[in-house]
Amino acid sequence: MKPAPMQEGELGRRAARALWWSYGGAALRALATLLVQLLLARLLGPEAFGQAAAAFIVLALGWMLAEGGFGAALIQKPVLSEEDVSHALGWVLLLSGTAGLGVMLSAPWLARWLGSGALAPLLVAAGALIPVQALSNIPVSLMRRDLDAKRAQLIYLGGYVFAYALVGLPLAWSGAGAWTLVIAFGLHSLVNMVGSYAVVRHTLRPRLAGDPALRRFGLQVVGTSVANWALENLDRVLVNRLWGAAALGQYSAAFTLSRSPAAFLVGSLQNVAFAAASRVQDDLQRLGRSYLATVNLLALLSWPAFALMACHADTVVHLLYGTRWQGTEPLFAAFCAGLPFFVLMAVSGPLLWALDAVRQDLMVQLAGGLLLFAGFLCFRAYPLKHVVWLVPVVYLLRALWFQRLLGRRLQLQTGAMMQALRGGLLLVLMAAVLSLGLRARLTDLPAMGASAALSLLLALAVLRQWPALLLGPALMQAMQADAPASAASRRLCAFVGLESRES
Repeated sequence: MKPAPMQEGELGRRAARALWWSYGGAALRALATLLVQLLLARLLGPEAFGQAAAAFIVLALGWMLAEGGFGAALIQKPVLSEEDVSHALGWVLLLSGTAGLGVMLSAPWLARWLGSGALAPLLVAAGALIPVQALSNIPVSLMRRDLDAKRAQLIYLGGYVFAYALVGLPLAWSGAGAWTLVIAFGLHSLVNMVGSYAVVRHTLRPRLAGDPALRRFGLQVVGTSVANWALENLDRVLVNRLWGAAALGQYSAAFTLSRSPAAFLVGSLQNVAFAAASRVQDDLQRLGRSYLATVNLLALLSWPAFALMACHADTVVHLLYGTRWQGTEPLFAAFCAGLPFFVLMAVSGPLLWALDAVRQDLMVQLAGGLLLFAGFLCFRAYPLKHVVWLVPVVYLLRALWFQRLLGRRLQLQTGAMMQALRGGLLLVLMAAVLSLGLRARLTDLPAMGASAALSLLLALAVLRQWPALLLGPALMQAMQADAPASAASRRLCAFVGLESRES
């Protein structure tokens, strides 16, 4: 449990392999999730999706409290012992058992609070699943700590296909309704727990006594996770209570559909970045350069796509979900508009955690959750399609706060951050102008295809002729440094006229 310290080159190679497998697995996961969720959405409809979403609200909160932040604490601690794992296991067993039992006993009250007494059986099942999900996080976190992304992705993907495709789709076809998603979730968590334990074989001796630093860091993580849960889920509670279960189904489906590409892009990066940054948390200059280059690259790759999704929201929803989900389009557009800010937050969060600045992250999450909750209450008399635009506004405010915190920690100048974001902003403007212009002249699907093609061609033309407009100094330096070892980086450097640096 006490690995020898890694040299910078070795850590970089392991992080690169982990990132490669993370993105490869995430691509397959995104494809499987998209296909399965679309089929389930068509089979179940908004009402069943809304009921399951309400149960998952409680399950998500219960899991965060039950897991106690010990998974992140095990990753962040520089040197880990078997006693630390035993300590985490003991507390997770205690917390998850208590949380699960509490949810099961309070299920009737929770169901009424959520707006429907019929939810009580689903909430009882959700309470029973909390310990399974919480315990699975220990072996999964140990795999993340070791940057073992290959086996982690294979286990997750295999469990997802088994639970949601092989079991969930037949259940939905037979009329199981919302139980389809709850049962599939439980099976997936069970496969994840058994599979990841088979890989790491950690100790099974629980103990409550141990290093207080683990508990302190874990408690801060719990606070941050709960605040993030509030931002992501309390709005759903209000949607269910104020606009009904069908509206919640549309809201959840639009959120999931919009978040899928962003989750693919940053989800794998978050796992690897947190583990790798924790190993070099004292080298602020190195972290700052990596952060600016990463933000620049993600903005170039993702922000124009999010703009296209927002501008062609009706086409995307009708193509994937069908006419049964009419009314979801404006919700999807609003969520897509907030995705650029979500990407910034997703990159900043792991670095703050690696720098042991979880408390600052917590303050941002709490403020954002309270602001969104208050906004939904204040505008409850308006249609949901208008109120939903509070989501990207809150995301923007959170992202700005994150940049300020991280900029101070890493001693980054405002000008350097603007250079990293400038290219993404320029491409968003180009994609939006093209989309709006083509929508006035072409029908839905041709307009979306033409907008995407022209946006890509124009971006490549700008990159070729004026690379400094899109590439900040940190990203150009990273490309030059990586070129001797990467054929892709060499070709990109040649395309934009940069000379590679020898390592």
